[in-house]
Parts: sequence; C-alpha cells; structure tokens
Amino acid sequence: MTNKQDLRQTVFLGILCAQGIILGIVEQSFPPIFAFAPGAKIGLTNIVTMIALLTLPFNDCIILTFLRVTLSALISGTLSTFIYAFLGAFLSLFAMKLFMIFYPRFMSIIGISIVGGIIHNLGQLIIASIVAQSWYIMLYLPVLAVMGIISGFMVGAASYYFLPYLNTFSFVKNKLFTSER
Repeated sequence: MTNKQDLRQTVFLGILCAQGIILGIVEQSFPPIFAFAPGAKIGLTNIVTMIALLTLPFNDCIILTFLRVTLSALISGTLSTFIYAFLGAFLSLFAMKLFMIFYPRFMSIIGISIVGGIIHNLGQLIIASIVAQSWYIMLYLPVLAVMGIISGFMVGAASYYFLPYLNTFSFVKNKLFTSER
C-alpha cells in the first residue's frame, strides 16, 4: 500500500470515528425509545462499525471501536458507561467479524448486524451481573435479545443503504463486499 492510500484510509477511519461519536451523542439525547426495555437503544453508532467491517482491515476496526468508545465516554459518559459500552462494543465487533465468513453467500449485512446487536446486549448483561454480583440479571436477556434483533435489523438496513455511497471513495471501491474483510 502506498503512503497516499494509507493517508486516505486513516482519514476515512477518523471520519468514521467522528461520525460514531456524533451518532452516539445524538442517540443519548433521544427519550427512551423502548419503554418496556429500560436502557435499550437503537445503537446508531453500530452503523459505523458495520461500514468499517465491510471496508477496512480488522485492525482498523479495533482501533475505531476503541477510539469511539473511549472518546464518547470522555465526552458524555462516566466510567461505568465506559465499561458497559467497551465490553458490549468489543464482543459485538468480534462476533460480527466471526460471522463475516458467511457474508455474502449465507448471511446478509442485516443478519450480521442482528448477531452484533444480540451479543452487544449480552456483553452489557455480563458486566451488570458482575457489578451486581448476581446472575439473576441474566433473566433480562430474552427482552434484550428481542431488542438486539430489532436494533440489529435497523442498523443492518441502514448500513446496507449507505454502502453503495462509499463507492465514491477510490480506496474503498476495491474492498467493498469482499469476503476477506
């Protein structure tokens, strides 16, 4: 890879990170969307993660996720929100990467996003169980699994919608929709 390509990819990574932070802040300003599932959100920042998984090397996705979660927590969160977001985001990222081997032949972007939504919620429940020192919190898993499916569907659909617009970036054009991502 040339220096010019590296620079473009780094700038794209920075843009995705900024978009993820902004989407997270915007989403925090929404009133609770799912009244029967306190704390459940759509997870708009995962649109950025899906796009990164489809267009960037996995190492860059890890960097993006770390920067996005850390900077978002510094801007508008606390240490506890950082811990919940960190574990949820990274478990989700690794699960989606694992399921990318089935893309596009056996699984769609929406399916991969649904897996990410469910695993993100599972990660947050694991942290909550450790903090509360009670595994009874896991009884909330079926509700959050349904929320993960709904959120994952919406995030996956949005990601699918935005992907064709990335073809305007020359360094993305050759990497889009490849199974090696």
